[in-house]
This record gives sequence, C-alpha cells and structure tokens, in this order.
Amino acid sequence: MKQRPTWLFVCYGGGHVKALLPVAERVRALGVAEPLMLALTTAAPIARARGVPTLGFRDLLEPGDHLALAIGERLADQLTVQAAERDESVAYLGLSYTDLEQRHGAAEAAERYARYGRLAFLPLTVLERALRRVQPALVLATNSPRAEQAAIESARALGIPSLCLLDLFGIWERERLVRADYADALCVLNEAVRAAFIAAGRPPEQVFATGNPAFDGLRDPTLPALGAGLRREAGFEGKYVLLLATSSEPARVPGITAVGDPQWPRRIEQRLIETVRGDPRLALWLRRHPSEPPADVVAALAHPRIRVAGAEVPLHAWLHAGDEVLVTVSTVGVEAALAGRPVTQVRGSILDGLSPFDRMGVATRTVGWDELGSAWSGPLMGLSKEQNLPSDLALSATDAVLDVARRLQLGGRVYETARHRT
Repeated sequence: MKQRPTWLFVCYGGGHVKALLPVAERVRALGVAEPLMLALTTAAPIARARGVPTLGFRDLLEPGDHLALAIGERLADQLTVQAAERDESVAYLGLSYTDLEQRHGAAEAAERYARYGRLAFLPLTVLERALRRVQPALVLATNSPRAEQAAIESARALGIPSLCLLDLFGIWERERLVRADYADALCVLNEAVRAAFIAAGRPPEQVFATGNPAFDGLRDPTLPALGAGLRREAGFEGKYVLLLATSSEPARVPGITAVGDPQWPRRIEQRLIETVRGDPRLALWLRRHPSEPPADVVAALAHPRIRVAGAEVPLHAWLHAGDEVLVTVSTVGVEAALAGRPVTQVRGSILDGLSPFDRMGVATRTVGWDELGSAWSGPLMGLSKEQNLPSDLALSATDAVLDVARRLQLGGRVYETARHRT
C-alpha cells in the first residue's frame, strides 16, 4: 500500500492553531495525507487533545545543542507567563536565540532580543532542520512571524510547496506577503482582502479568498442557546452584559517606532471593572488570551456582576453570552462581527494601525481611553443591535483551504479549480 505523504502544519497558539487545526483534522479524516503539527507554545495541548500528532522544538534538539539549552534555561527564567511546558520553552528560546546569533552575531542578537524580545526571532536554521527531518510534501502555516515565517521561507529554500493562511487582513505583514516567492499560495479572509493583495502586487493566481477555518463554527445554530444559558447561570439576566476579550500588548514591534504599554490590557480591564461596579445595569465577562495570566483571581475579587469567560466553554458560545463584545486588536473582534454580534474596539494599542476594525466593517463603534468610563452612561437600548451575518459563512473555509492545498501537492495550477468565496 502506498504510504500517504506528510503535510506539516506549523503554528503558534491562539487564533493560529484554530485556523489550521480544522484543516489538519479534515486531511486526516479524508485520508488525503498524514498531518503532523509543529505546535508552538500553547498550540501543542490543543492539537494533542484533538488527536493530531505534534512535534515541538524539544523534539528537534540534537546532541550538540548544549549551548542552546543553557541559553534557553536563562531566557525561560525571565518569562513572566509560562504559556508552554518548561522543556519546550527552553528548547524554543534556546534554539531560536542561537539561530539569531548565528545569523547576526552575538552583539546584534543581544541588542535585537533586548529591544524586541521573541519578536526578534526568525529561526530559519531550526525550521530547515525540522523540514529535513520530516520530509513533508507540503508546508502549511499562518501569516504569523517567527517560526511560521521561517517554515515558509525554509520550505521555499528546500523546494517544498507551501501555503500561507491569513487569519485577518495581513496589514502588518503586507510587504512580506505580497512577494510572489513567499509561499506558493495565499489563502485570505474574503474577496476584499484578496483584491487588496492583488492591487499591492501579488499575482492573482496565487491568492484565494477561502475564509478562515477558525470561523467555520460560527453558524452553529446551537450557539445562541448556549450563550443564553451561560448568561442565565451567571445571574446576568436583565443586565447589559459586556464581554471583554483582551490580547497581549508588546512594548516594541519591528517596523513600528512607537512604544507600547504591556499593561494596556490590564488598564482597560480595571477601568471596565470600575465602570461595571459603579453601574448596576451592567455586567462583565473577562476573557483573556491564552498567553496572558488567568483572570480568575481578578474576577473573584472584583464583583458578583463580573465573571471569567473560561476556556472550558468554546469562544463562539461566549460571543452570544452578552450584548456587546469589546476588543483592542484581538481576532475575537472579527469572530464576533461574523457571528452578528456588535463590536466595540478600544483604541490606543500600538497595533491599532494593523487592525482598523472600524474601516474593515468589524467594529460597530470605537472608543478611546478617555471615553471608556462613560461609554455606557447613557441609554443602553440600541447598542446591542445585531449585525447581518455575511451570506458566505454558509461555505466551509476548511474545505476551500484544503482544495488549494491539494492542488499544490499535485503540482497543478491551483487557480483553475480552487473555490473563491465571494
């Protein structure tokens, strides 16, 4: 019996693994290939729980990596949040930093890491090691930088076809993503994003409006009832309920001269807690990104009308457990809009320019820091008006991405048969 080819999926946690995991599962279910996921940080336990075989940086260690491990131990001790298992963090940090030194020298590597932290990484030597070991027929990654970018660039260098799946708009990475030599196919959110990439110079036969598989579950008809049940169990009936979905804020970002405030998500959180405590009409769900510290202690000390939207319940159910979803630059804002939920974007992040949710039709309204305390001081009626669901949500982004991937593996002209979503 002919052995099935291996497809290597490379992704970080959060929205990245949510985008690629449905494709990996479908590949396995259909017998198209054997999926293997190089699962980074918080992606590993999620993939393993769904039965997808995983690989980590610790699995890529070789006998001569003693120096890398020593560096990794030192850098892991400096982490404020231990998002991954200790030995995986040590291997990831050590191998990535060693790669940084090999490519830029010790002095510049130290300067870059001091300035950008892990955002300085582009572990090309590590991903080339992974590709040579796995020998995949196809590499799939999202538009994330660092290891995912390194996977796509290393695949190109080794002659392995690759697919890049965009989670949102690809504004930050636009310069990289418009290059015709960056991945063999680009799968984007919708036709508007596809048109933007073509206008920026990406060949049209390489760009496909597939949608994001992470959002395929938004049409589940049971979600509103699940959300109503969560609201009822919390005792929030009769209240105007806010869902705050935060994401980490970097201090420095390559290509952006401004300096970010890593405490920005916590400042917003505290301001909302104060606002809700002072207004008996309001209630609040707190949902932090997996890379952030848990919010349980904060919620317990805050107020009975403030609860944690825990990871034990799928995000798409939580979107229906309130009246309004608040984000800074989180992908949750896009998911909420696609689910027909009203979205408020809190402006003030260093990443605002990369996530223009108001211009992209995601945010119902935007508020700044000075407005945050008074945004719900007036009448609340009308703020929670649901949006119209896009008609193309009935299509499966998972199948559309898989269609592009299969054509890449076959070496055919993908654009002849890949399904564009309109």
